[in-house]
Amino acid sequence: MDSFTHAFAIAIPLLLAGNAILVPFAVIGAVIPDIDGIFFFFPDNEPSHYIFTHGGITHSIAGAAFLSFAAFIALKFLSGISRFGQFFPEGVTLIAGFAILAGAMLHIFLDYLAYPGIPLIWPFSTEKFTLGIFPGPSLPILIASLALLSLVLTGRVGIGHYQAYMIVFLAIILIYAGIAAYANTETEGRAIPTMNPVHWITIVETDNSFAVQPYDIRHGTGGETLYRKYTNITPDELASIAMLPEVKRLYYHSYIVTAERRGGSILLRDPLREEKVFRYPLDHSSLEIPYLSPLP
Repeated sequence: MDSFTHAFAIAIPLLLAGNAILVPFAVIGAVIPDIDGIFFFFPDNEPSHYIFTHGGITHSIAGAAFLSFAAFIALKFLSGISRFGQFFPEGVTLIAGFAILAGAMLHIFLDYLAYPGIPLIWPFSTEKFTLGIFPGPSLPILIASLALLSLVLTGRVGIGHYQAYMIVFLAIILIYAGIAAYANTETEGRAIPTMNPVHWITIVETDNSFAVQPYDIRHGTGGETLYRKYTNITPDELASIAMLPEVKRLYYHSYIVTAERRGGSILLRDPLREEKVFRYPLDHSSLEIPYLSPLP
């Protein structure tokens, strides 16, 4: 979801419930997980930094909780300084801290609705999880959020607009959830949404291959494309390089990964991103590394 949507999703329920005093704190929590967008001090050419990219550790439950605590401590400190204390007439109470945490957790939940997913249980695992309703940011929700933002900025917003926004917001989520449930019921494997809600991509994984098919809710599945998992290499041989940072980064960003040994090197690739079936994430869609045979 976009930052405006994250902010509105927590602010509007608080406003409608008569807790306007908590809105600034909740909004801080709602946008703070996206601080990873400025993690430029973790250079992308270092493979082990892959978890610090957008949608990485700050989008885990533990990461968001830590950021919420840090934000609460920072605001508590600032409120005790005379120059800044005027901005906190009610003080930074424990309830304000819970509002920050609520905003951050709602952010995590909303991003959990979309592909390619987020590492919810980091630091225990970097595996991405998603409910798979949206193909990334939701265009209909973004349009609704921008419309509401224009009303706010021009001073024309009222309670009725907030109520209408929440109805539209929840309705879009429920509609897309219903479409996702139907698509997954009618297909095998994983059904991945595209920007067009009636068009999906299905992936059926076996021990040796990935079968990829387009799926149209109105017309059914299309032609199948088969990708071999292993070419001139065995799973055991691939396992010998699985813990290399560059390999972990590729798997982290990919929908599927195929492996092929070519002479003295191994080519790993995500053909779905290379062929622009999916355009995000943009980088690190393939990797070629030297292969050294394990000692007997």
